[in-house]
Amino acid sequence: MLLAGDSNQLMQLPSVFRSNVSGQPGQRSNDDFPTFWQSLFYDKQIAADVRVTATTGSETAPAFQLRTAPNGLVQILRGPGPQPTVFQISAGGGGQSGRKPQVTPFIVLSTRLEHPTRDADLYNQVTLLEGGEERLLGLLREIDPRLQKLRYAKAPGTQVPLVYAHFGLKNALSMTQTGQGFSKLFSLFCQMLVSKAKVLLIDEIENGLYYESMPEIWKGIATLAASEDIQVFATTHSRECIVAAHGALSKTPAYDFALHRLQRVKGRIEAVTHDRQMLDVAIKSGMEVR
Repeated sequence: MLLAGDSNQLMQLPSVFRSNVSGQPGQRSNDDFPTFWQSLFYDKQIAADVRVTATTGSETAPAFQLRTAPNGLVQILRGPGPQPTVFQISAGGGGQSGRKPQVTPFIVLSTRLEHPTRDADLYNQVTLLEGGEERLLGLLREIDPRLQKLRYAKAPGTQVPLVYAHFGLKNALSMTQTGQGFSKLFSLFCQMLVSKAKVLLIDEIENGLYYESMPEIWKGIATLAASEDIQVFATTHSRECIVAAHGALSKTPAYDFALHRLQRVKGRIEAVTHDRQMLDVAIKSGMEVR
């Protein structure tokens, strides 16, 4: 909500991470209003405002506010001052008023795999970057050292070109046959290389990934995040994933990782932040950190 640049992006939120009522990624349904937007208010108490603030040093400023208008519309107010940008969401659609918000481009990696033709297009863009293909191969070889090369091709008897991976076998494998984890990382690394985004959102990062490869995966993500200047937000239910991220980032020159754990405190859900020292103690003592 903080990064979306227009009302169309906001209207797609119900299907960004998981399928919405329509069942189709990126498609809007009129049922999104009661099933998603009204559910953003705690226990659907839509009369209550939700205020999100941002703290920099000792200063705290409003980031955005979620509220309901007298006519029942859900409103998102973003920006400081008496004239913020206002997005309005209803069962029939959405709109916005006020000044154009400053947008930080962001990309999303959901629990769904990208369409293989979309991945093929991303790979083509990577190959046009100076050293892009070599960087991508290096990152993927950390996950599977058998990988020799990648090729964009239209195989005989097929309708569209795809990306094929050579693993030392007689025939190359289509990226669709390399497994969910490898395909997911291929798409993730391609997007990080070509998107020019400043923020990456990853939903349930551990899905489809073998837990023993998580340290190498986090190493690759951290390397690209640093070189491409991308801030990464990832959700997980996996303790192994958290331990791997902590271990991988501990080996970098600047430990740039924090765990924000959502937990119930006196009947309220609060975000409790664990820094490097706290994670060290918790992991070594076997404490629950999820």
